[in-house]
Amino acid sequence: MATETPPPPDPALLAAYRAAEYVIPVGGRICRIKVDRPTPAPFDAWLDAEGPAGWLTAFNPGSRRLPILENLKRHQALWRRLQAEGLTASAGYAGDPAGIWPDETSLLVPAIGLARLHRLALEFGQLAFLWLEAGEPARLWLTDLSGGRPVPTGPGHGGPGAGGGRGS
Repeated sequence: MATETPPPPDPALLAAYRAAEYVIPVGGRICRIKVDRPTPAPFDAWLDAEGPAGWLTAFNPGSRRLPILENLKRHQALWRRLQAEGLTASAGYAGDPAGIWPDETSLLVPAIGLARLHRLALEFGQLAFLWLEAGEPARLWLTDLSGGRPVPTGPGHGGPGAGGGRGS
């Protein structure tokens, strides 16, 4: 499901990624994850048990809005790809507190590994994804459009948005 290579995100788009709320049910509770913030206790306990995880969507590749039916087809293709690779996933969504972007169905994928997550993000035309580890804040990573290594953002990484962005 390769798509045209999207351009790097502009600062406003990067701020929107960082301001988003990533919502997932874990252990009978709804957990709300924010970039560069500590994860909720039930989610952190889940990460401690499951190991590092990735957060990925197939919706709106390159942050270009697609019709809902196209997005749902893309989501289904990502789900099938994960299953074919022997991975499990839980469905959640990313929400825009400003209400500019519609919610995006997303997948929380344990035991995926950062390089594999990056490869899938590139394959599904995504500009960014989340990396989650127990005891660590949620981290936003940008895909390397040349196919190299992903680029971390936020405090302590020195990448785009380091120490800045709206946070939230």
